Amino acid sequence: MHGEVASAAVGGALLSAIQEWLVNSYLFLKVLIGFSLIVVVHELGHFLAAKWMGIRVDRFAIGFFRRVCGYRRGEGFTFGRRPNYTAEELAAKGYGETDYCLNILPFGGYVKMLGQEDIQIDEQTGAITTGNDPRAFPNKPVGQRLVVVCAGVVFNILFALLLFMFVFMVVGRQMVAPCIGHVEPGSPAANAGLLPGDRVLSVNGRRVSSFDDIVSAAVLSGDRLRLSIERGGKPLEPEIEITLTRRANGEREPLGILNMFTAEIAATGGRTLGADGPQPGDRIVGVDGRAIRSPFEIDTAFRNSGGRALELTVERADPTAPGGKRTLTFRQKPRLLLLPQRLEGDDVAIQDSRHLLGLQPRRAVIEAVPGSPAAEAGFAPGDVIAQWGTVANATYSDILASIYAHDGRPIPVVVERQGQTVSLTVTPRRPFRLWGTAVPRVGLSFGTEEDRVVVADVAPDTPSAALGMPRGSEILAIDDRPVSTWVELAEALRAAAGTTINVRYRTGQDEVVARLSVPSSLVNELGLPPSAVILAIDGVDRVTLPSGKTVQLASSSLAVRHFLQERIGQTVRIRYVHSPADRAPQEAEFVVRSDNTDPWQMRIQYAHEVLELRPLTERVTAGGNPLRALDMGVRQTGRILWNMFLIVKNMATQNLGMQHVAGPIGIFRFAYEQAEQGLSDLLFFLAFLSINLAVINFIPLPVVDGGLVIFLLLEKLRGRPLSAKTQVITTLTGLAVIVLSFVFVTVQDITRLFGGS
Repeated sequence: MHGEVASAAVGGALLSAIQEWLVNSYLFLKVLIGFSLIVVVHELGHFLAAKWMGIRVDRFAIGFFRRVCGYRRGEGFTFGRRPNYTAEELAAKGYGETDYCLNILPFGGYVKMLGQEDIQIDEQTGAITTGNDPRAFPNKPVGQRLVVVCAGVVFNILFALLLFMFVFMVVGRQMVAPCIGHVEPGSPAANAGLLPGDRVLSVNGRRVSSFDDIVSAAVLSGDRLRLSIERGGKPLEPEIEITLTRRANGEREPLGILNMFTAEIAATGGRTLGADGPQPGDRIVGVDGRAIRSPFEIDTAFRNSGGRALELTVERADPTAPGGKRTLTFRQKPRLLLLPQRLEGDDVAIQDSRHLLGLQPRRAVIEAVPGSPAAEAGFAPGDVIAQWGTVANATYSDILASIYAHDGRPIPVVVERQGQTVSLTVTPRRPFRLWGTAVPRVGLSFGTEEDRVVVADVAPDTPSAALGMPRGSEILAIDDRPVSTWVELAEALRAAAGTTINVRYRTGQDEVVARLSVPSSLVNELGLPPSAVILAIDGVDRVTLPSGKTVQLASSSLAVRHFLQERIGQTVRIRYVHSPADRAPQEAEFVVRSDNTDPWQMRIQYAHEVLELRPLTERVTAGGNPLRALDMGVRQTGRILWNMFLIVKNMATQNLGMQHVAGPIGIFRFAYEQAEQGLSDLLFFLAFLSINLAVINFIPLPVVDGGLVIFLLLEKLRGRPLSAKTQVITTLTGLAVIVLSFVFVTVQDITRLFGGS
């Protein structure tokens, strides 16, 4: 009996493995055929143009290397290699001139035209001559050769257009909606006035149909963006203009937005309280017993949680009842976020300004990038930096300065991991770049410590500076009430706003009690919830900082502070909403004093820790209308062509590095993922790839079509071809650039594939 059960289990596992292999093989075959089709279409363009121009085509091949089979008019269908017939032999046998063949490696293809291999070079003059056949490619006028060379690119673009038309006409495509779900406080988008719930209609005059279009425009369209917005179902006037500044390292500042999400859980991770945790596919329907009508309410509930765990109610598909649902509850602990205390300055200064009234937590590891020096050194998520190099309780600036100063040299690090100290050694290294020089990196992303209230540093000119607290001190109690986490400290300070409290802390073996005056603000005096947003003060919705930068009040508590500091002694009217999604503004009067200008409580935020919600998507379709499908296909093709042009331009000006480029392995891997998603996604990606092939082929480098176009245009202007020496040197140079780029992106793909940074 036991043997039968074991045999059945083995048989089931074997059957499952065979099914998985068949599915993977089918997907691999689909991707391979798709890639080959793109190249064949490109070569078909050259072939048909050559025939149109009266050029003799000896071979139209699908694939490379040894010939497997093929067809020639008059000769019929044949297998294996065939002779290279001369024109006279073909005429004598009554055969057609073109061998249509399939080669052993059916990946891509090529066209062989007469005159491409019978080139002769005059050793004295360097002149290039070919045979006398008027149907040879080199013997045709420049204009006709230009048509043949450009035809491949044109066919790739037309093929992409047809694929887009088919997708929009027949199957449609789910795309992430161009709606704003989150705006990072203090970001360029927030400073310009973007709000959660806004729908972006166009960027710089170009209509957008997905959130990806917004991201692409932010990366590729320079330092200024002009957005047409729909807010509350109505177009917003005037358009919103966003200025993207550059950081000290030359990189452009992120736009600072996330797409809108649904209430459905897409993925989970991190820590979950309770035995029955969330699963992908669960839909959140309630928080703490209150029904959820919008994903914004989930965010608001966590913001207003005060750091306590929330009870989430989800609906989950019931496997025992087709179409049925079951309701589950679990508890979720929020994550504490301390927003920066400054809007301007370099990234280091902004990161170090993430503190609580001047009390800066120690750094904790969020992720050690697989394959990076940090991962090799043994860093793990949750590790708290107790010492970095020779600096105890190092701040972000301490860590970064050490990394920059130890390029290629080991740094000793001590971390606290689950109550134990662990010694590690990490060696920073510079990522390879084809152009420019990268800074040393270790591959760590940092958050802040949540548990022990150890102060890494105390910022000067803050309320906590009066405590005289040394670096590395551990806070034990507020007004004799013990605090053991940063959440407890944050809530204790929030509750004490406008009063003076006793702070007990330990430094070394000594315990010290000091007095701290906790500032008041409009948050506690008006009774505003943590999720509140200040829309305007005395009818003014934005301020201009001393640097000349204009910032929306709704985007940052720091902008509110700057505005109020100029109105000390006045009574102002505050216009606000209780949450970013609230569409019912309220107003209240507020007396401004020197001790209540900074709404510091707004910089204490809470977010859910493990829940990744599914993006809001929309099915984009032509509704069966071929003219609409044509219009959508043309706009999609034009948008990608424009983006490709901007990518090439940004790479040429070094605004975009080679680290953003994928090679053959990366492209194939991404295509495989698209094939898993379905036919629509795969066809969309193949259309995108076809346009990429067209643009890359038209780059003015020898070896590709763009280089040949340059040669032909110079020949037309000079009245004669370039010398053989010049053509050979430029061709070899172009080939070297292409080979180096190919090797680099392939190595980069391999490191990404195996978890490299």
